[in-house]
Amino acid sequence: MPQPFDVLETLWELLISLKTYSIILATFKRLFITIGISTLLGLSLGLISGMHYQLEAFLKPIVVSLRTLPVISIIVIVLILYGNVFSLYIITFLLLFPIIYQAELDGVKHIDPLLISVLKLECNRCSPRGIRMVYLPLSLPFLRTGIIQSAGLGIKILVVAEYISQAKVSIGREIYLGRINLEYNLVFAWSIILIIVVLLVEHLVEKYLITTYKN
Repeated sequence: MPQPFDVLETLWELLISLKTYSIILATFKRLFITIGISTLLGLSLGLISGMHYQLEAFLKPIVVSLRTLPVISIIVIVLILYGNVFSLYIITFLLLFPIIYQAELDGVKHIDPLLISVLKLECNRCSPRGIRMVYLPLSLPFLRTGIIQSAGLGIKILVVAEYISQAKVSIGREIYLGRINLEYNLVFAWSIILIIVVLLVEHLVEKYLITTYKN
């Protein structure tokens, strides 16, 4: 075990290095691209599934399978099928999509049935106006919670995938190099940075979504 002072010294060296921030930004880029795609598909399919039970029944086995499969199994299978280039995005998407999809689906199902009845009288409930004025605003709190959960979970899954695949310019690779070179102070320093990054991501996503929701 490294001494706390050695870990803090290594942490300081990392924080004053520009390379550290380029590594963090590379991991952030992968994370936000994946969250964006997961949110787009999860929102769309969750919204439609909430209005049409046939699609919900069709997607349920797929979503349940993705939520119950071990993370390591998904990572290994995707790495075998797609290699190291696109696997990071696919792995993170497969694990985040069910969370966002289920959050949006729950949001639609919790809408007051009386509002749905009124919407049917005024216009078709599946019309763009009905979706914009009723379904999206009322399901947003559930979707917001799902995205916040996905942000914290996504960075953890992504770093694990980076570690296993040894993706270039990534936090996971830096932790891997620290382990194989027996530089455990480097492993602990990057772990501290990762904790800070996770807290920062969750804070920014929550703050942004709360501001958007209130506006």
